[in-house]
Order: sequence, then C-alpha cells, then structure tokens
Amino acid sequence: MTTARPHVQVLRRCRAVLPDRVLSGACLRIEGARLVAVGPETPSLLAGADHVLDVGDLLVAPGFVDVHCHGDGRRRFHDEPEAVALELLRQGTTTVLATLGYSDMEPDLAAQIRGFDSALGEWGQLGVAGFHLEGPYINRKYGAQTHRGVIKLPDPAEYQALLRQHGARIRWWTCAPELPGAIAFIRAASEAGVVVGAGHTEATPEELAGGIAAGLKVAIHWSNATGNRRADGYRGTRIPGIDEAALVFDEISAEVIPDREGLHVHPLMLRLLFKAKGTDRILIISDAAYRRADDPPDPPGPARDVAIDAQGDLAGSRLSMAGAARNFRRFTGCTWPELFRMAALNAARLLGLASRLGSIEAGKRANLILFDDDLRVQRTFVAGREVPTEV
Repeated sequence: MTTARPHVQVLRRCRAVLPDRVLSGACLRIEGARLVAVGPETPSLLAGADHVLDVGDLLVAPGFVDVHCHGDGRRRFHDEPEAVALELLRQGTTTVLATLGYSDMEPDLAAQIRGFDSALGEWGQLGVAGFHLEGPYINRKYGAQTHRGVIKLPDPAEYQALLRQHGARIRWWTCAPELPGAIAFIRAASEAGVVVGAGHTEATPEELAGGIAAGLKVAIHWSNATGNRRADGYRGTRIPGIDEAALVFDEISAEVIPDREGLHVHPLMLRLLFKAKGTDRILIISDAAYRRADDPPDPPGPARDVAIDAQGDLAGSRLSMAGAARNFRRFTGCTWPELFRMAALNAARLLGLASRLGSIEAGKRANLILFDDDLRVQRTFVAGREVPTEV
C-alpha cells in the first residue's frame, strides 16, 4: 500500500519573520500541513512543488495565538462558534482559546462546553485549541457586566468534575487568588495541566506569591479589572498591588490588550510593561467581545476598537489580533520578531504547543499569515490550507 504524496506549496520572495530576525528574499516550503524548510531561495526548495506563490515582498509570520477571545467584535463565540472561528482565521488568528466569560456562563458549565464543541465545524476544529474560562471564581468588585452570569467562590465539587470531564479542553482558567478556596483551586487546575491566571482581582503581592507557589502563571489582562484594597501608608507613598507585583515576579506572564486609544492600558504603561517583563513574558491578546442587544450604538466617526456597554463600562474590545499587535508595535517600537514572540510564540509555549506552532521553523504546523508593513493581513494559511476570504 502506497502513501499519498502530500500537496507541496512554496511561498517565495517574501520577508519571513523568524524568531530572531527577518529574512528577506525567503522561501518557505510546505508539504501537507507542515512547514518543512525555510531559507534563501534554492532550486531544492522549489523542486517538485505543486503550487508556487510569489508573495511579492509581503511579510510572512506565524499565525496569531489568542488565548483570550470572546467573539469577533460582532458575534459571540458561544452563539456562532464556526462563523466566529472562520472570521478569526481570516483576520490571522490561527489558534484561539474560545473564552467563556463570567457574564455569559450558565450554571451547568459542562453542558455549555459540550454544546459549543458540538457546533464546531472543520475550520473551527482547526483553529480552536480549547477553552479559556474567565471565572466564575472571581471578585465581583472588578469588571464590567458583573450583574450577569455566574460569579461565586471556588466550588471543589464543580471544578473537580469539570477537570475530570473536560480537562483536555479547558486550557486556561481565570480566578481571583484572594478568594477563600482559591489556592486549592489553583493547585488542582495546575496539576491537571491548565494554565491558571489571576484576573478580576485585588490580590495583594503576598496573595499573588501564594498563587504562584500553587501553580499560577499569568496576570489576566494586566492593569484591567484589578484593584488594591490596602490603603496608602504614609501620605504620599504608594502601596503596590497585583499589577506592580506582576511586573516583578518572573514566574508570571502578563496578558495585555493594546487598543488604539490606550483605554485598556495607557501607552506609557505598555512601555513600562515592555521594559519590565521583556518579550518572553508578555502575551498580546484581543479580549475581543461582541455586540449585545443593549449596547449603545457606535458614535459617528472612525470605528472604535473597544467595546463600551450600556452602563458606559469598558467591556472588552473589538480588536483583531492584527490590530492589537499593530497598536503594541506603534506604542513600544518593538521589532517584528519581538512582536510575534508576544503575539504567538509565548502563548504557544504556555499552552505546551510551542513544538508545533507559534513560530516559523521547519517541522512546525504551517500556520502562516501574509501581511503588509502596516500589518494588514492579506492571506492566512492554517495547517497548510489557505483560508477562504468568502464562503
């Protein structure tokens, strides 16, 4: 019995964003779902290709990895999973965690997860790597829409059952480390292989350190929906909270939402984060939301890339990952390789997927985006398949 030869594609004459540099005049050879070689163009890289695409000096980079995404700016992931997954692929997000936030959680989380998975089609199965549960074990004092959905203290019977039934699909879980029972939850989820983050929280540095000892790894949307319940000391002094502590603890990576107006994170704070954490411990995310029935209409003028709810609160974004990455680069001046470490490779590493995706290297999955110098995505490939711009 002979094995069918994989389809061979070659992308030539591009600028490839590699982990440590940008390679001009690059040639990428894809066999089936895998990138098998990348380098300067040679006859061997072109040999036997079924299709050769002249990229025309566009940049080629790994597809974005977004660990915090509720929708595509218009629709909710848990209402239209396949449609949202396909739209995110078109935007360049080739790996995403479908994020179920506290305001959309139902009492029976297991049934909600099963319903989502059953509604995924072929593109969704290629792009969705699992779930991020943003709650329900968070501090009700912090975040928009806290009057909706499910917020409560950690429930061992609930989370142990979810980890048993869906541990392979739940990849990321947000909690508030200061809550009673949170440390036991962090330990149990971490031991099950889940990346646990601190978010919607007023944890002190000491409480954050306790969470780290139990397995906590991430500050969720750094400097958003956090607080400091301790009063200042002497007049004029400043008492550090979780956001300052996250800058100091090397064990913690930080998610960040870089919107165009700097409403989630002020540009100066982004520069501080970039200097303090470095390129290996920052995760650019979209926190993309969706339009609710009671959301106010967008004001006239250029479309905003933030979501403002009916109460006037900042409730996620309408960012694509390309938009978030563009904003981060504009505010910090980071290089292309640094940018894609923060927008793809770091998240893949925390998810345990860095041997398969997150960078342009031979042997990895051919998840690629082609874009111009303003980071406008022109084409997307996932597992070697070009994503259609229309159905």
